[in-house]
Amino acid sequence: MCGIVGIVGSPGRPVDDAVLRSMNDALWHRGPDDEGFLVLDRVGLGMRRLSIIDVAGGRQPIHNEDKSVWAVFNGEIYNYDELRNDLQHRGHHFYTKSDTETLVHLYEEYGDAGVTRLRGMFAYALWDERRSRLLVARDRFGIKPLYYGRHDGQLFFASELRAFQRVPGFPRDLNEASIERYLAYLYVPGPDTIWKGVTELPPAHYLVLEGNALTVHRYWDIEYREDRRVSASEWGQRFVAQFRNSVESHLMSEVPLGAFLSGGIDSSAMVAVMAQASGTRVKTFSIGYEGAGAFQDERAHARVVAERFGTEHREFVVSPDIAGLLPDLVATMEQPFADSSVIPNYYISKLTRQHVTVALSGLGGDEIGGGYQRYLGMLWAERYGRVPRALRPRWLEAAVGRLPDVRSGRRWLDQAKRFFASAPLAPADRYAAMVTTFSAADRARLLVPEFWGRSGTGDAERFVTTVFGSGRADSVLHAAMLADLGTYLPGDLLALADRTSMRHSLEVRVPFLDHPLVELMAAVPGDLKVHGRTKKVLMREALQGLLPASILRRRKVGFSVPMALWLRTDLRDTMEQVLSEPEIGRLGYLRYAEVERIKAEHLAGRTNHESKLWALINLVCWHRRWQDGAA
Repeated sequence: MCGIVGIVGSPGRPVDDAVLRSMNDALWHRGPDDEGFLVLDRVGLGMRRLSIIDVAGGRQPIHNEDKSVWAVFNGEIYNYDELRNDLQHRGHHFYTKSDTETLVHLYEEYGDAGVTRLRGMFAYALWDERRSRLLVARDRFGIKPLYYGRHDGQLFFASELRAFQRVPGFPRDLNEASIERYLAYLYVPGPDTIWKGVTELPPAHYLVLEGNALTVHRYWDIEYREDRRVSASEWGQRFVAQFRNSVESHLMSEVPLGAFLSGGIDSSAMVAVMAQASGTRVKTFSIGYEGAGAFQDERAHARVVAERFGTEHREFVVSPDIAGLLPDLVATMEQPFADSSVIPNYYISKLTRQHVTVALSGLGGDEIGGGYQRYLGMLWAERYGRVPRALRPRWLEAAVGRLPDVRSGRRWLDQAKRFFASAPLAPADRYAAMVTTFSAADRARLLVPEFWGRSGTGDAERFVTTVFGSGRADSVLHAAMLADLGTYLPGDLLALADRTSMRHSLEVRVPFLDHPLVELMAAVPGDLKVHGRTKKVLMREALQGLLPASILRRRKVGFSVPMALWLRTDLRDTMEQVLSEPEIGRLGYLRYAEVERIKAEHLAGRTNHESKLWALINLVCWHRRWQDGAA
């Protein structure tokens, strides 16, 4: 695990070594063990290293036999032994045991197509000295980040946005469209970023710079097409076999390794396979809550799994004292980000890093297995829409809409309101309504007219709706899952997992997003994912011989915090200060009256506005940290 940076200029214009080193220093937390540089006139490559594989000999940049191809790399290649053996048989000579070296020889052997042979999480850059050619690639799902931008005749790239601040004169012009999209999704969906001059390299893409021409290419895609030629029992066997293979491939490490354990199906199954495959006790880590927020505490379930598989288990309790943590969260995430699960992710990464350098996460299991409540909502809405309007209980729709929130902010009520509000919509619009926080109408009320006009006037929903019309999914359920795979997963979950773990120099691996496993699950029929009132149908059946029945039957809680309650109690003073009229006025594009209305409704218990308020709090704090000179 590392952080990488680079500069490519025009012939005859040497790279400023001091700027390259300063960019690299900005990523110290991603790799405190080592650093490395290559400067060859018009190109400069830099990296920070967190040593995991070939600790002694894997220093970067790595080169080929004649030093005509160089690479810097962030991530892990899980099939590097297989690739190495194949390349050696083809005549290539290796001087290290690191997975990074496979990249330069793959490029020699297969050119740009070498990236398609990789199984892993990665962002890397290759410099071809003979052709004066740069190739930058990112993994299939966006597990590892990569950004690029042009300034003053040069191309800059880096693992994190903060590195661009070290480039003299690099502009930080606010991208209005990204603000609007953030309000919709609680994160900034790529490839745009919060700054106009920086672009995110999309997942499953690579970039080529040759001469002055920059091109971006997709190298992998996926479609959701169910295969009913395979029986349910056979699908279960295939899933278990591929899942075991995925988890076992992710265990390679020369440093201490552990796992996040929530007690849910995904993390529990992962820990079970780790325990069976490992020769030592697995180290597991959980997080929980006490007091009024204890209804979201899952530690008891995690203990069941830890005891079943004899793990070396540790726990951490999160308190609502978040005010002091907020500035560091905003600095860690770089862009405006308001998924409140960043809080437990931050804490569990901090706890875990005290004991191991690598941790496996169950992230991705819901996306490939059908684990979200909204997937049920989409299917129920389809059935509800087939009921004649005269037979629908309209009194129920009206009654649910008028129900006041409960003090703790339990999500079932919010989900019920969203269901009845979105059920009459077309599938694409319905799913957009389910996954967005501020609707287009909400954003129009919140943003001042001038800013609303510049931002794109409601284009945020297209990130979801275009998937439904793409022809890449064979059902409403699969379209929703595909939309999550391309937006929510890289924009939210993977971004927060990378930033919070790397903030503490911890490598997090996600075996559920091993691409052979994802491709297999894409062909599983929809009713083996979601059926009736049951989610993750196939996974629950296939894992019966592995996990306790209490884990397989339990209701999903989610890796979240009791934010609605905290905003009404412990975080209320912080909210009042951050969302005060002077602070909102300083941004210049939000209507304070609308902010005050949202705040008042939440405090009065009329509606649960936790997501909207947390989004606004983080937006104001982001301006303080990143846009107003404080950075």
